[in-house]
Amino acid sequence: MKREMMLFIALFACGQVFAQGEIDALRLSRNDLAGTARGQAMGGAFGALGGDVTGVTINPAGLGVYSRSEFSTSISFVNNTDKAVWNSKDDKGSKFDFNFESLSYMAVVPTGSKEMPFINFGFSYNRLKNFVRNYNASASDIASSLTDYMLVKTSGYAYPANNEKFSYESDMPWIGILGYNGGLINPKSGTTDEYESPLAAGELVNPTLSVSERGAINNFDFSIATNLTDQLYLGLDFSYTEIYYEANTGYTENFGGTNFIGLDNYFETSGSGYQFKLGAIWKPINELRVGVAYHSPTWYVLTDYYQGLAYFNTKEPTDKTPTDGLTDYHFKSPYSWTFSLAGVLGSKAIVSLDYEMKDYTCMDLSNQNGSEFYYRDMNSNIDKDFKMASTLRAGVEYRITSQVSGRLGYAWMENP
Repeated sequence: MKREMMLFIALFACGQVFAQGEIDALRLSRNDLAGTARGQAMGGAFGALGGDVTGVTINPAGLGVYSRSEFSTSISFVNNTDKAVWNSKDDKGSKFDFNFESLSYMAVVPTGSKEMPFINFGFSYNRLKNFVRNYNASASDIASSLTDYMLVKTSGYAYPANNEKFSYESDMPWIGILGYNGGLINPKSGTTDEYESPLAAGELVNPTLSVSERGAINNFDFSIATNLTDQLYLGLDFSYTEIYYEANTGYTENFGGTNFIGLDNYFETSGSGYQFKLGAIWKPINELRVGVAYHSPTWYVLTDYYQGLAYFNTKEPTDKTPTDGLTDYHFKSPYSWTFSLAGVLGSKAIVSLDYEMKDYTCMDLSNQNGSEFYYRDMNSNIDKDFKMASTLRAGVEYRITSQVSGRLGYAWMENP
């Protein structure tokens, strides 16, 4: 239990501050099911269909399917529910959110040529991921404390003389400085570089954790496509992506009746990146369409802002990290391939299937000048802990009347 407790604290109470790592890389690399209402209702299986902004986002050749200009937009209502189980104690949280999912304009330009009847241009906005989430966890009578983690990080560092505070410019890990300056750990009598917890030996704690997340990944696509003799569709897309992520984490341990210690974290990531996509759709017969698309990695330039606050038996912070905690860095997301197949059964029905392969081992962190020296261990962990992951999307559409259609979709995403 002690090892599990300390790992829990390190990941959730401390891990979001002062560092980038493989969990951050994964958070920025996985997308939600997104797109138009039609596209989402069919599970996002539009890679071989086109004629819808969801399909253009997956395979830019889908823009070539348009035969007339079109403007479209989609909104959604989402309720996220989270459940946390800690030491057999359940906690639930939920968050209702209104999302503006997509906005697009597809322009069709006739050429007058039978071999290449159209050259189409498209612009679209899509929300790829929504980070809005609230969750809580709590437990009772736990035999390990946040102060144990702080003691591990401070052991061997000589404490300052005359009861002075540590400078955040020193070599000691920030969590140790925050703990010492905030009174969560104290010098151990008879030593010069060892520390002790204010908790008595063997004393149990009652911990609580609350996390509130906000933000989104928004994508802007600029596309061009054409079709050759209404059988082969080719497309090229340039994507610009904006990221904003914010997390507020509060962790508290009650012990000894009315005593408590606490750690609040504020963490923010913002930045932008670019990507290109290539795609093709082949229609050997009118009833069958085959698609393939390549998405390059997204090359991001990001900034993290962070601050930690310590509490000891007071509602006001007993210490806090500097307010100018900033880190600028580069991040490269995975590349992916999508292979698609669709059947068009006259004017009545559509059956569509997409298979996507995404290589999470190629996620990569580096500093502003492109050097990976500081991130060498993190990138090594990415190579070791992640793999190529598959996503399967399937959808069916049936036209009930000329104005009413029924749709059914399914999406399965493998854990990378």
